[in-house]
Amino acid sequence: MPQLWAANAVSGSQWVQTFTLTNDDGTLMNIVGKAFEFVVRASATDTSPTPLAKVTSNGATAQGYITVTAASSTVQVVLMPTATASIPATGPWHALWMDSGLADQTELLYGPFYCQPAPTP
Repeated sequence: MPQLWAANAVSGSQWVQTFTLTNDDGTLMNIVGKAFEFVVRASATDTSPTPLAKVTSNGATAQGYITVTAASSTVQVVLMPTATASIPATGPWHALWMDSGLADQTELLYGPFYCQPAPTP
């Protein structure tokens, strides 16, 4: 079952989060050969073909990238400032998927994605 987790970012800034993936017994998950996708959508029920932000472990884009380190079972998600600038302050939801689009796709975590503007000095 995926974990509910709230993400917080500052609009127009780089957002970086590293996740360590473990099995139910606490051991490190074997993620060798796995592909990852992180999406931010307008709402928890949004299924539009174009999410607000999307990054994958298949390569970097203008929106960001995912780095996978199999030895430590870690997945680092990076959203670039251009990606966070397009995410509204309230309403969006995110999800981290393993092997998205395949028969064994797994939603690892999901939840609200809060993206607030930075306070002015």
